[in-house]
Amino acid sequence: MGNVELETAANKEKRNRRTNVEIKKSIFDAVLQIVKEKGFTDISLNLISDYSKINPITINKRFRDVNDIIEQFLSRYDYWLELFTESKHDEATKESYQEALESVLDIVWKKKAIQQILAWQITEDSDFLDTLAKDQEDAVNVLTERYTKMFEDSPYDIRLLTAILLAAIYYISAHKRKSIFCGLNLKGHIGNFKLLKGVTQLSDLVFEKVAKTKEIETARKLLKYGDSIEKVMDITGLSEEEIKNL
Repeated sequence: MGNVELETAANKEKRNRRTNVEIKKSIFDAVLQIVKEKGFTDISLNLISDYSKINPITINKRFRDVNDIIEQFLSRYDYWLELFTESKHDEATKESYQEALESVLDIVWKKKAIQQILAWQITEDSDFLDTLAKDQEDAVNVLTERYTKMFEDSPYDIRLLTAILLAAIYYISAHKRKSIFCGLNLKGHIGNFKLLKGVTQLSDLVFEKVAKTKEIETARKLLKYGDSIEKVMDITGLSEEEIKNL
């Protein structure tokens, strides 16, 4: 009977023993909760142990130190950078640009951990954060490079436009829980919609200006070659008044 009880207890212990994958998941889940509640600066081995209910010795067997835990945690959250490089359209258009920014806004707005990562990059210095920032820069460059040709003959800078719009997305997404911003209540889904609307309106204006710049340049060339105002209007879509003012 005693042997049977021992065997049953051993089997129960074996069933309750977590795999390495499960232990790491618990640790990363704990880090996520800490980041949401306290940010990155307060993370410690003891705090991770408290939140994950895992002995510090067990944690130390799987990670070099707290920095190693944080680095591996952050690497799980860099998936959002892929949004800058993915596109539903083969052609670079205003719509594809706006869809990319909308996807980024959707992720950053909803994921407090990503908001904390962005804030942490501003307040702390480390080699890993520098690497993460470089990865972000490389990903954004992939996005802006797709539109360089479209903007090359205009006075507008696609990189500057993207920097301003991303800064708005990053800051307002992180700020929305704090207080009203510029007289706007940007909490919840309504705030998300308002910010998206603003991003869309600003990008609409710039892309329309770029298109108009190209139309004006084309009109000037046609007029130089002696084409009539009517023909220039038909080709460029400019109004008669706009053409006469060239």
